[in-house]
Amino acid sequence: MTDADLSDLYSACEHYFQTFFVGRDAKASAALATPDISGFGTGIDESVYELDDALTLYRRDVEQVPAPIHYTVHRREATRLGPGVGLVMGEMDWHLHAADQAVTMHRVRFSLTFQHDGAHWKLCHKHLSQPSSAHGPGEGYPLKELEDRAAVLKRMVDQRTEELEAAHREMRRIATTDTMTGLHNRYHTEQVLQDELKRQGRVGTGLTVILLDVDNFKPINDAFGHHVGDKVLADLAPLLQSRIRETDVLGRWGGEEFLIICPDTSLSEATVLAQHLCDRVAAHPFPHGRSITLSLGVAAHAPQEPGHALLERADRALYQAKAAGRNRVITADR
Repeated sequence: MTDADLSDLYSACEHYFQTFFVGRDAKASAALATPDISGFGTGIDESVYELDDALTLYRRDVEQVPAPIHYTVHRREATRLGPGVGLVMGEMDWHLHAADQAVTMHRVRFSLTFQHDGAHWKLCHKHLSQPSSAHGPGEGYPLKELEDRAAVLKRMVDQRTEELEAAHREMRRIATTDTMTGLHNRYHTEQVLQDELKRQGRVGTGLTVILLDVDNFKPINDAFGHHVGDKVLADLAPLLQSRIRETDVLGRWGGEEFLIICPDTSLSEATVLAQHLCDRVAAHPFPHGRSITLSLGVAAHAPQEPGHALLERADRALYQAKAAGRNRVITADR
């Protein structure tokens, strides 16, 4: 066979690949074969003994993977087997989209035998060898394996997404939480107050704040150490939290000060709540053996009043409670 004959043989091989793999044309691919074509494919049941067999397998192949299969030929070699018979062997990669994922199948070996009919090279025997044991019955490609891999990847993505979301939730919690008491920190409490002030501007259903401070806290630190003082604050937080309403927001305001935001609450209602907290804390046995009392200032939001003015009035009421002897509630004047 001359070099020109080998060139024609290479062209016949390329034409077949383009028609079948890229064009995905089963009928046109069968037209490039002889009537008595034979061969074996990559599936466990893919055997061909005549043109109808080849056409059936071609159609099934295209149904399984209808999108173009692009390929990269790494090596090929053509040789003459006899008069009018040529063989092209080689190795290639397939780049396809199957089971909702892009896949490259590496090192697919091919062996194509062509017979010359006097005008054209016709495929008379085909053998594809893909290194995979995962083909199921009726599969030209290991689709089940790919589907399983896609399911595993989805689980991994879902797990990673959940981990990232959990990490973000934890970051938000850390950014908005006081580490000693587990309550909202001052930054987040201020944000809640600003949101409630905006809501008051729309609905005007009443907003009251309670600013409270632990009485004589410095002597506790001096007598027992800061670790005991920290324990008092840590024990005080859940005690207060358990006594307020679900709609109220409790936050650590700084040091031994706490702020309670009471939406949809009148001054008299908030004063009753503050007195209840004052009495409950005074009666509670704390681990260090000394009683703890609170001084509390209560202020109701006035129309158009800015947040800092509301807090200043609550703070003045708090220090009036301190000056009046501590362990008491004072309501702020408008």
